Amino acid sequence: MLPLRRIKKLFRVLAHRLTWPTMFLLVLAQTMTVYLLFIFAGESALTRHPMDFIYYNMVVVSTVGFGDFSPTSEMGKAIVAFVQIPSGLIVFASFIGKTTQLFINLARKNMNGTSNFYHYNNHILLLGWDTSSTEQIVQLILGDKKRQKRQILLCVTEQINNPFPDNDEVSFVRLRSFSDNEELNRIALSNAERIIIDGKSDDETLSIALCISTYTNSDANISAHFFDKTKADLLKVHCPQIECSIDSSAQMMVRSMQDPGSSQVTKHLLSTLTGATLYCVQTPELKKPIQFELLFSRFKSNHAMMVIAFSHFKNGDAMILNPSPQTLINSGDFLHYIANERILVDEINWNDFS
Repeated sequence: MLPLRRIKKLFRVLAHRLTWPTMFLLVLAQTMTVYLLFIFAGESALTRHPMDFIYYNMVVVSTVGFGDFSPTSEMGKAIVAFVQIPSGLIVFASFIGKTTQLFINLARKNMNGTSNFYHYNNHILLLGWDTSSTEQIVQLILGDKKRQKRQILLCVTEQINNPFPDNDEVSFVRLRSFSDNEELNRIALSNAERIIIDGKSDDETLSIALCISTYTNSDANISAHFFDKTKADLLKVHCPQIECSIDSSAQMMVRSMQDPGSSQVTKHLLSTLTGATLYCVQTPELKKPIQFELLFSRFKSNHAMMVIAFSHFKNGDAMILNPSPQTLINSGDFLHYIANERILVDEINWNDFS
């Protein structure tokens, strides 16, 4: 029993210490050694075609043993018994152990957030962790089924494990700090297309936003949530490109009191999980400006979408709600509309407005 334990321990040590290049060199060495010995033994049936020998060698060392190829000479049988099987089993067991260790390490990295995501591009970054809101944020993002490039990367500094281990669309990374440039490179911050900043407090949200603002892509959509309007105003002074949302529970309570059902309308407009909701599309290069009245009627009849506002700016500054019929919509304007699902810009026949 003791020798068996030592052998198992030896295999674990080999799997842990061997590098992949060394592992492949061992496989190659074992294969070439046995191949040359069979040539010396005159086993032409096994060595005539290299692919046949590779197949035969793998069948033997993996202990499958189909029996369709086998040595015929006494020397060939001795090579199998004393060289091919012992060396092959050691190399094969080490390879299996190395592969198993690789998958174990990948699973551990996924759970503890130590993986490197520098290769990510056009992804969604969710910065910060809050037990009461982060899970709902992820559900709402994934609820938009027509959202393109929906890979989410959840980034936290807390000592937690991956809260979404079974969701392939959500990756997890644990950072030392949001101000560490090396860590920001690890999450491919400069390549992110959309960023949500949702700290456990307004101070944390403000701190994260200020730390990352210098390194983000100028075209990235960045939003930060605050409870205190003064913190949001402070961020807008330093980072005007970031869209700040402010808790509106007080306004919602008053609106529901004055106009019953308002809270349900707002709930549906903001949720991608059920029914019609609020979306945004940017107009492409237009041949000439379009009157809002024409745009509204064509969108409603052709796409069942209702335009309710537009802005010249991505972050919604100078938003115009319920524009007058004669208002002109220009190239690059951001149209905010209500629809049962997202309508992509290339799904609209813009020449129809000419």
